[in-house]
Amino acid sequence: MKTAIYIEDGVVQLVITPENDFEKNALGSFSKGNIDATIMIGTFYDCQGGWTRHKHEENSLIIRYQEPKELPNG
Repeated sequence: MKTAIYIEDGVVQLVITPENDFEKNALGSFSKGNIDATIMIGTFYDCQGGWTRHKHEENSLIIRYQEPKELPNG
Protein backbone atom coordinates (compact mmCIF):
# COMPACT_ATOMS: atom_id res chain seq x y z
CA MET A 1 0.00 0.00 0.00
CA LYS A 2 1.33 3.41 -0.91
CA THR A 3 0.60 6.38 1.33
CA ALA A 4 1.18 10.07 0.88
CA ILE A 5 0.35 13.26 2.71
CA TYR A 6 -0.66 16.14 0.47
CA ILE A 7 -0.75 19.66 1.92
CA GLU A 8 -1.90 22.70 -0.02
CA ASP A 9 -3.49 25.96 1.09
CA GLY A 10 -3.87 24.72 4.66
CA VAL A 11 -5.71 21.53 3.65
CA VAL A 12 -4.12 18.22 4.67
CA GLN A 13 -5.05 15.05 2.80
CA LEU A 14 -3.98 11.50 3.61
CA VAL A 15 -3.84 9.58 0.32
CA ILE A 16 -3.82 5.77 0.51
CA THR A 17 -3.33 3.84 -2.74
CA PRO A 18 -3.84 0.05 -2.78
CA GLU A 19 -1.36 -2.12 -4.64
CA ASN A 20 -3.19 -5.47 -4.70
CA ASP A 21 -6.72 -6.92 -4.54
CA PHE A 22 -6.65 -7.43 -0.75
CA GLU A 23 -5.81 -3.76 -0.20
CA LYS A 24 -8.42 -2.65 -2.77
CA ASN A 25 -11.11 -4.62 -0.95
CA ALA A 26 -10.04 -3.25 2.44
CA LEU A 27 -10.14 0.36 1.20
CA GLY A 28 -13.44 -0.29 -0.56
CA SER A 29 -15.06 -0.55 2.87
CA PHE A 30 -14.57 3.20 3.30
CA SER A 31 -16.54 4.06 0.16
CA LYS A 32 -19.75 2.38 1.33
CA GLY A 33 -22.69 4.67 2.07
CA ASN A 34 -23.26 4.83 5.84
CA ILE A 35 -20.12 3.92 7.79
CA ASP A 36 -18.87 4.26 11.35
CA ALA A 37 -15.25 5.39 11.16
CA THR A 38 -12.90 6.51 13.93
CA ILE A 39 -9.65 8.42 13.53
CA MET A 40 -7.11 7.94 16.33
CA ILE A 41 -3.45 8.40 17.08
CA GLY A 42 -1.63 5.29 18.22
CA THR A 43 -0.07 2.10 16.95
CA PHE A 44 -0.67 -1.63 16.85
CA TYR A 45 1.87 -4.19 18.00
CA ASP A 46 2.05 -7.99 18.20
CA CYS A 47 1.64 -9.75 21.54
CA GLN A 48 2.69 -13.17 22.68
CA GLY A 49 -0.16 -15.55 21.97
CA GLY A 50 -0.77 -14.25 18.46
CA TRP A 51 -3.08 -11.24 18.90
CA THR A 52 -2.60 -7.57 18.18
CA ARG A 53 -2.93 -4.80 20.75
CA HIS A 54 -3.52 -1.06 20.33
CA LYS A 55 -1.22 1.40 22.07
CA HIS A 56 -1.80 5.18 22.35
CA GLU A 57 1.84 6.26 22.67
CA GLU A 58 3.01 6.40 19.06
CA ASN A 59 2.44 8.88 16.24
CA SER A 60 0.71 6.62 13.72
CA LEU A 61 -2.61 7.67 12.23
CA ILE A 62 -5.22 4.95 12.56
CA ILE A 63 -8.49 5.10 10.64
CA ARG A 64 -10.82 2.40 11.94
CA TYR A 65 -13.83 1.24 9.92
CA GLN A 66 -16.69 -0.80 11.35
CA GLU A 67 -19.93 -1.89 9.71
CA PRO A 68 -22.75 0.26 11.14
CA LYS A 69 -24.98 -1.46 13.67
CA GLU A 70 -28.47 -2.08 12.44
CA LEU A 71 -31.15 -0.29 14.40
CA PRO A 72 -34.02 -2.43 15.70
CA ASN A 73 -37.32 -2.02 13.87
CA GLY A 74 -39.91 0.14 15.52
